[in-house]
Amino acid sequence: MDLRAVDAEENGFGTTISIKYIDKPGLGRIALLNALLFVATLTLYRFWAKTNVRRHIWSCVHINGEPLEYTGRGRELFLGALIVFGLFFLPVILILAVLRLSLGPQHPLLVVFNLFLFLIFLLFWGMALYRARRYQLSRTLWRGIRGALVGSSWTFSLLYFATSLLSFMTMGWSTPAMNLNLQERMTGDMRIGTMPFRFKGRAGPLYGAYALCWVISLVTFILLTLLLVWGVYSASGGSLPTFLRDYAKTDAPPSQTVVIVTLLALFAGFMIVSALLAMIWTFYRAREMAIFASYTTLDRVRFRLDATGASLLGLVLGNLLLVIFTLGIATPFAQQRLVRYLCRRISIHGTVKIDRIMQSREPLGRTGEGLADAFDVGGI
Repeated sequence: MDLRAVDAEENGFGTTISIKYIDKPGLGRIALLNALLFVATLTLYRFWAKTNVRRHIWSCVHINGEPLEYTGRGRELFLGALIVFGLFFLPVILILAVLRLSLGPQHPLLVVFNLFLFLIFLLFWGMALYRARRYQLSRTLWRGIRGALVGSSWTFSLLYFATSLLSFMTMGWSTPAMNLNLQERMTGDMRIGTMPFRFKGRAGPLYGAYALCWVISLVTFILLTLLLVWGVYSASGGSLPTFLRDYAKTDAPPSQTVVIVTLLALFAGFMIVSALLAMIWTFYRAREMAIFASYTTLDRVRFRLDATGASLLGLVLGNLLLVIFTLGIATPFAQQRLVRYLCRRISIHGTVKIDRIMQSREPLGRTGEGLADAFDVGGI
């Protein structure tokens, strides 16, 4: 098979690479059909819906004038999710039900079991991410050559588990270094055919943006919490100093008005804090994406991603509004906007010896993203 690019510049060192996102009609029809069948089948159609969207979006991504091809099937995703439910979630549900019936809902052993479940979920979360990426790469073709992920999902899962615990123990300060290690593992295992990606870099350049976002988040959380507490008890007919003084002197339960106002305020406060923190951390995420792209190589090619906090925030807010105001129907358009953003902001420097890329020999799994679909971390 001749893999030389038709519209790319060739020289003695290889072929230059260009990537473009070329829109084509049909996504609106796919979105409407997916929404109707999603409801009609009581969400069962979501596996085929995801496949339809991927096929469309993949075909809009052109590398050196040739579109990507997605060959995954909804049946594969469905079987993967079914296997995971039968082997993992169903036993957990049955064990939890037996424990509740035999010990009672307030038994301390249930707390221990729930903590154990949380740790198990955290362990399998990394595996879900890795296997989802492996499935997507193995079903992605460019000029007949498919991608691959050649490492161990168990190894990645253990690394993800350890980095998550370390991040918790360091109040998040190990996150940049840990994310770097995870990205190095994931990218280093990626292949286009037989050609490997490489990832090499330091975590140091990430810490300036991370520290700034961390401090701003802490200050924002403290200020909003104080404002929320003050507002709740001012709205309930008192003031914060009076409430604190009276609360310390009495064991009387709060009035119904105070309870209702408190619950509403807590919900509103949670939503506001979550939204503000997400907006703040978007700026760090943009910095991380740009640096990780610059650390990635393929043969003699280096990548540069022009991701800025403002542009990424605009993308995220726009996608959020799309999904909310269409009740999820426009989710495929939000996914399309993300891929288009990446394609239009990435620049590729250097050359690749395309004629050296051979077909991957990695075995193709027969099932899909199972764990990733169960945990909803499979991405597009």
